Amino acid sequence: MAVSNEFIEEVRRRNDLVAVASEYINLKKAGRNHNALCPFHNEKTPSFMVSPDKQIFHCFGCQQGGNVFTLVMKLENLSFLEAVEKLAKRAGLTMPAVARSREAVEKNKEQESLYEANELAAKYYEYCLQESTEAKTAQSYLQKRDLNAEVINKFRIGYAPQSGDKFLKAALSKGFKPEVLQKAGLLSYNGNRYYDYFRGRVMYPITDAKGKVVAFGARTLDDTKPPKYLNSAETPLFSKSKLLYGLNLASSAIRKTGQVLLLEGYMDVIACHQFGLENSIASMGVALTPEQVELVKRYCSKIVIIYDSDQAGVAATLRGLDLLVDSGLEVKVAVQSAAKDPDEFLHSQGREAFVGLVQKALSLIEYRLEQSISLTDLNTVEGKIYVANEILPLAARIKNIIEQKSEIHRLAQRLSLNEETLFQQLDKIADKGFRQKIGQSIQEETSAANGFVKAQSNLLQLFISDTNIYQQWQAQIAPGDITDQNLQSILAALAVLSQKQQIITPAEIIDYLQNEHLTGTIAKLALSPAEGTNTSHLAGELIHAIKNWHKKERYKTLTEEISRKLDAAETVDPELMQEYRELTRIFKGSKVGGRCADPS
Repeated sequence: MAVSNEFIEEVRRRNDLVAVASEYINLKKAGRNHNALCPFHNEKTPSFMVSPDKQIFHCFGCQQGGNVFTLVMKLENLSFLEAVEKLAKRAGLTMPAVARSREAVEKNKEQESLYEANELAAKYYEYCLQESTEAKTAQSYLQKRDLNAEVINKFRIGYAPQSGDKFLKAALSKGFKPEVLQKAGLLSYNGNRYYDYFRGRVMYPITDAKGKVVAFGARTLDDTKPPKYLNSAETPLFSKSKLLYGLNLASSAIRKTGQVLLLEGYMDVIACHQFGLENSIASMGVALTPEQVELVKRYCSKIVIIYDSDQAGVAATLRGLDLLVDSGLEVKVAVQSAAKDPDEFLHSQGREAFVGLVQKALSLIEYRLEQSISLTDLNTVEGKIYVANEILPLAARIKNIIEQKSEIHRLAQRLSLNEETLFQQLDKIADKGFRQKIGQSIQEETSAANGFVKAQSNLLQLFISDTNIYQQWQAQIAPGDITDQNLQSILAALAVLSQKQQIITPAEIIDYLQNEHLTGTIAKLALSPAEGTNTSHLAGELIHAIKNWHKKERYKTLTEEISRKLDAAETVDPELMQEYRELTRIFKGSKVGGRCADPS
């Protein structure tokens, strides 16, 4: 599916960013711009800025940024085309008819029919719970679980009748085909007839991030008839590894708190919401998957795992550790022993105690360390080796060097070992060695801080803030002169767009690149104040600095190459020698390179 650039531009023109953002967050005028508390992370002082002139936003706290499409995509968890469609509808525009393959049309038609089937089922089960005399057992069960009417309605909890065809008959009367209902996971087929897949169970609708029902979890009311919980089978809409239960209801609270509470089951999430802990979701009884981790990262950067206290809950937590170490998320584990699960804990200990549990949560390594220590005897060499072998591979994968050193310090204290001993062992485990990582980190930090990198960033900031300056200087600088790949991509986009139009806005650059990683960089550059007043002259100075750096690097390379050849009594290419002499004259003479001529 494709939409023309002209239509996208029309949608953007008709959707003022300030007006759209005001529908989601409380904006306040701040000079020429507007600011607010960031909707993407928890903060007390506003760092989220919206520019009505440039039609972009940027948070100087979490570095999120973009244009009106990006904002809606992030807040609503939509694709780009979905955001265009939503904003087009807001502006009273109709999405243009586009050519799609027959296969795509059929797939979309099938998906819609499956969504409709699941929505019908959810309404049917809700009705049965409230109105059916057969549902008294289910109502009693929910009362025993201390669920109030508000949370039952919020999570759309229902009841599937014991009969094998009541839902089937209700769905057929609405015109649904049994083949569609079976594909949605709502019917079974025994070779002779269709019958209801869920029977005599409390029903928990499972929705996607947009709130559409895609599957069900079902709890038996007769514990003598396993399984206790029965989930929908995998369908074109439902993949257990790619969804998180309750995310659509928790997304607002997750953004507000900047943290997600990850639980194990439906009832844990429902209980947390009833107690006002609405940033709670569940992995539905499975270890975290890469898809679920990426889903969490769209909403926040902090996660607290609170699984059941039994052996299965501990095992589930441990299975997710490896994945979370590399996630970039700040991950902690809340250890609770006063109850078998969060649901029971909340009802027996109360909300305040549960919040305290979350606040005392351990880091991933701390949690794994405590679990490992509980399984061995630290008074023996074998016990210490066991614990070290459990923890060091995880520590070796921690990207933050300071955090890594802190964990090694903690491990050394618990094992009564010298830190250097553990560092030596870490060298053997890490892919490239702990010391090498430190060296790389220092080198990267030094490179990021030097004048050359700063010059590139400042130059692009000037170009994006005022594209007239780019038009003046574009003949003097090429994307190949920029070593930072992100900035190089932005400069290349400017070069392409400048051939089509004179005035280029940051919002248009964002749309042209369609790169989520670059979006924040562009917004930050566009909203950062320029240094000095004569910005055109400053651009020339920065271009000179960038060109000069390349000359210096070339000079170093030639010096090493020619010295090596002379030491080996080899002939030096005359052209190389001439280039070397020219650069020597520049860097050893009284003048250090010529200035860029003012294009005006």
